[in-house]
Amino acid sequence: MPTALTKFAPFKRSDLTITSLDARVIAYQEPLVITTPNMDWIPELHNNDLELRVRADGHFGLEDCFQWPQKYCKEFEYAVCIPRKETSSIDLQFAWYSPTTEDFVAQVGTAFAIGTLRSHIVNGIDNLLTIARKRVEPWRANRIGKQDIVSSMLSSLKHDINVLRRHPLTYRDIIVFVAQAQRSFLDIIAFMDYVEIVQRCDTWTSWSPRPANTKWIGCFTDSSKICDTLFNAGVPVWLLRAEAYIPADMNIVNPVVLTFPDHLMRSMYCEAGRIVKPFPLLYRGPGGFNHHFHIRRPYTGTLGVNPDAPLSLVLPQNPASGKALSQGQQNKKVRKTASSQLMKTKDPNTTNSQQNRNKWEELHCPENPESISFWTSAFQKADKATDRVKKGLVDPGYRFPEPALLITPSLPERKNRVDHDPPEKFPSPQLWCEFLNSSPSGPTQAAKDLFGEHLLDAQGTTWAIKDSLEWRNMTISVASLSNPPPRLMCCILWELYELSFRYELLALDRVMARTLWAEALHDRCDLLYGIFPERSFMMMWSSPLPNDDSGMWSRRIDDIFPYVECFRVLLSSWEDAPARLSTPLDVRTFDATTCFAVMQPACNFYVQCFFDHFGRPPVVPHRLPA
Repeated sequence: MPTALTKFAPFKRSDLTITSLDARVIAYQEPLVITTPNMDWIPELHNNDLELRVRADGHFGLEDCFQWPQKYCKEFEYAVCIPRKETSSIDLQFAWYSPTTEDFVAQVGTAFAIGTLRSHIVNGIDNLLTIARKRVEPWRANRIGKQDIVSSMLSSLKHDINVLRRHPLTYRDIIVFVAQAQRSFLDIIAFMDYVEIVQRCDTWTSWSPRPANTKWIGCFTDSSKICDTLFNAGVPVWLLRAEAYIPADMNIVNPVVLTFPDHLMRSMYCEAGRIVKPFPLLYRGPGGFNHHFHIRRPYTGTLGVNPDAPLSLVLPQNPASGKALSQGQQNKKVRKTASSQLMKTKDPNTTNSQQNRNKWEELHCPENPESISFWTSAFQKADKATDRVKKGLVDPGYRFPEPALLITPSLPERKNRVDHDPPEKFPSPQLWCEFLNSSPSGPTQAAKDLFGEHLLDAQGTTWAIKDSLEWRNMTISVASLSNPPPRLMCCILWELYELSFRYELLALDRVMARTLWAEALHDRCDLLYGIFPERSFMMMWSSPLPNDDSGMWSRRIDDIFPYVECFRVLLSSWEDAPARLSTPLDVRTFDATTCFAVMQPACNFYVQCFFDHFGRPPVVPHRLPA
């Protein structure tokens, strides 16, 4: 069978530019040639006349847009931003968790095989609802009185969680309700990413396309216009063409073989010792709108029949023909609603609203690094009553500028000032704001009061002393900072979040564990440093920028154990620490479920303790930009 390795060779035009019609990589899937301008791999396309039905794991196998890239669909265009399992953080583990029979707790006193999921799994899925609400609420606050499809997504997610928590079900139904809740959550995240990032690509000031966001699942398309639009917005995209339309002078970086979805479940549901019990057929036909629509059809379970009754293999209310519901009026309404919601989501007042934003809410803009769901959930659950605050025990000022202050200033030259040596007296947000809003022509009195003689140099200014500056072993042109590259801004903000968290953790621990600092200073320092990779704590900026998240926020469960254990031990010595933090972790049994069971209460406890002493939310770590 021919492949791209035998049919194509690397070729470079004189301009070397990779456009949407060129090939960063190229593959051959007879009779189509598949190219991509922004990815390093090409997935196998599945778009034939296939049977769409739930598989043994509750998902839809090869035709599932939540598991594998599918063809672009205008009515569900936000689906290109569905998060990929392979690149998602451990705090989103329950978005892809597949229950096993060991997770099933049979109901006592019934002749039927019904029961519920273990409570810690339902709690993990429920945390997805918290994350989704936190993501949606700031956006919906600016759309009061307007309809949106996110409300129905949230309602579906909440309903499925309530069913899992309160209703006995067969194991067969449980796996579908879990998968359905996961799809609702991923749909919400995809929709918000699309309206807050992709739809704002028209404000992109650079002539170059955005770097591809490899955390998104992307899509196939046979439209060069759609390919160009998604390419410029940083969406992974694969262009389908017949071989006859491949130009002889197309830039080709690498021919590759297809990546196959061998990890996806394809088999039908089967219970041990019983015959196969497949789920009903929803649709038969090519991909596109019908696949997207039917995958999102709500599953109501088999509550109307006893568990031992025979099940229908086709849903009676919608025969699995090519003329599915998408051809009728209801389907037209769905198309119109989905498209209209995406057309109406741009908010010209976003920048202004950020300046007066609620600090308990995540700042959503392209420059801001991705939040970590443990902290998102902890912020929402915190008791924010002002009478809890213990005044006078700590300096409540900010060790570094609040990251939002670097995003919201309107002048470009005001966005790039971070000093790694915080002042001795911690300034208020207003004082930091005055410093950041001072101009290169001369620092304000507030700036002089803040940094004193450290602010001044031979020329009387800290701005544009040289043509370039050094940061993280990188040489950066000062001129480029008038319109800094988006990833550079994200990385600087990531470091600012990380530095602030480390200094604030130290300040709070000195209050919460005052006796231990007095009696065993070096032991306490060792424990604190052990929370962070290479025990870097206050010297993190002297090393190159990491390639990926590390420490407690690593995406590999095998890497995070020592850092999570040190964080647990540190917090366990604080007054009123959760009982779960008192139990030592065992590296032999440490897995994603154990990590979640420890890290979520630990983050909740830290956020609450911080507010109780500082009277404000803490600055917490974010994801390292891709």
